Amino acid sequence: MGRILSNRQVIAAKVETTEGTAISLAGADANNLIMEPKFEADVPMYERTFLDNSLSPQKAIATTRLARLSFKVECKGSGTAGTAPAVGKLLRACGFNETVVASTSVTYAPTSALANIPTLSIAKYKDGKRDGIKGCRGNVKYTAKAGEPGMFEFEFVGVYDGTTDVAILTPSGVETTVPVSLLSATFSIASFAAFVSQITLDMGNQLTPRGDINQASGFISTLLTKRNPKGSFDPEDELVATHDFYGRWLAGTTGALTWKHQGSAGNIATFTVPACQYMKLGEADRNGIAILNSDFLMARNSIGGDDELSVAFT
Repeated sequence: MGRILSNRQVIAAKVETTEGTAISLAGADANNLIMEPKFEADVPMYERTFLDNSLSPQKAIATTRLARLSFKVECKGSGTAGTAPAVGKLLRACGFNETVVASTSVTYAPTSALANIPTLSIAKYKDGKRDGIKGCRGNVKYTAKAGEPGMFEFEFVGVYDGTTDVAILTPSGVETTVPVSLLSATFSIASFAAFVSQITLDMGNQLTPRGDINQASGFISTLLTKRNPKGSFDPEDELVATHDFYGRWLAGTTGALTWKHQGSAGNIATFTVPACQYMKLGEADRNGIAILNSDFLMARNSIGGDDELSVAFT
């Protein structure tokens, strides 16, 4: 009949009990408001290139089955200090530990221990159709501009779990908190209050599928095997005496980078990069004001690492 509406979509996600084994999803698992969802199946086709008396191709064979799902959610807290936000399960599957201090804070910081990085079963419901993935882990990016809410951009990769006709879920337990715009952000880099209009982060997670010929899909799940966390912002250019961008770049000098989305209790998001290192500087212009497009590395801050970024909801 062909009447599927693209504006009727929800995404449900739940931490799996057993890695790579799909878990049932319900309306309570669709508790994140989403933007720009995109599902893509990854099923390479094996071409059988035999020679005979005809130039017509032989029938191809579908091989392994992976899929990816990307979407955006708002950067916002639960509205109650010490209660994990809905975005928490997504961040955990992207390599973050979740530390809860009752009635005070929930903080996310990177982890390298695979046992602490759960897999998700995740599905996109689009007005009567369901695209499913299991054994998912992912990557996350963050973007924010002056006067706008911050956004987390997720991309999950896992085992394709089929496309079926299923009624769209009715979400329940969706957070009612409203995201806070990037204003009064107390932004600073190496204790210098630079004038910036936007900032981005990218955890740069490397996602590696786990091959398994015992599975009908050829895979069991996806592993997070490496990360290369970077970011960028666009400060106004400054005199060397004020902030020596190029000197710090050449010397490999790191400094603490921090900013926040200022809201009410339970909806304050503070980002901290303890060892921000300039990786590239490029001159640009913002309405007649000289600026520097500044790319940076989020380097480890200690020998043990896993401390290049923290996101605290208070």
